[in-house]
Amino acid sequence: MLKLEPTSDYGVIAIEVEPGGPMASANGGYRLNIGAFSPEAHAFNANPFGGWASLGVLGKTPTAGGYYLAKAKPGAYALLGLSVKNWGVCYNGDSQTFEVKPGQVTFLGRYDPQPSLIDLSLAVQSGRLSSVARGTDVLYIFDTPRLALTPPAQLESWRPALEDWLKAEKPDVQAPVVVADLTPTHFNTGRDAFGLQRICGGYYAKHDKGAGPQAEKAPSP
Repeated sequence: MLKLEPTSDYGVIAIEVEPGGPMASANGGYRLNIGAFSPEAHAFNANPFGGWASLGVLGKTPTAGGYYLAKAKPGAYALLGLSVKNWGVCYNGDSQTFEVKPGQVTFLGRYDPQPSLIDLSLAVQSGRLSSVARGTDVLYIFDTPRLALTPPAQLESWRPALEDWLKAEKPDVQAPVVVADLTPTHFNTGRDAFGLQRICGGYYAKHDKGAGPQAEKAPSP
């Protein structure tokens, strides 16, 4: 059970998600990965031991949408990408970073997975991505995918709708709702431990401004 009060030492990320349609449901849903981020280094601080804001598996049914919440420690975060089983779309060239503050619900806006799901399907069908992946490997589309996120300022009546939903569905989340201060960003990618496979936010990704080497890996879907 998720709880949040103004005196809590953590915050909550809230996002509205549009339905994923048959493509997502046929594959058991997808994950939208959000992780702790360094805007200065353009790199993720999240690693296999923590730093990820988990929304769970989304789009299990064609019409599944609505609001999703994730508990998060205070600090900067960014949207890493969408993943379906062993395939994914990396938002390394076009993401958004934002701040999470303790005792607040930070609303990101409305996310549409359809453009990324279509890009992923076309990439596999055309052979740009292999249709076979090993073990827990995630094969990504890099560089060009755009994050389809509509900010709160472009959504009508979002605040009463979200606050009413919280009262009805998450009565233990009793904290103010604030608008995420979204800032466009990019992030550096890396390679696996053998240097053979590019990973979204992964091992040994370069840090900007001399921030040092990175040894993080994107979460498995």
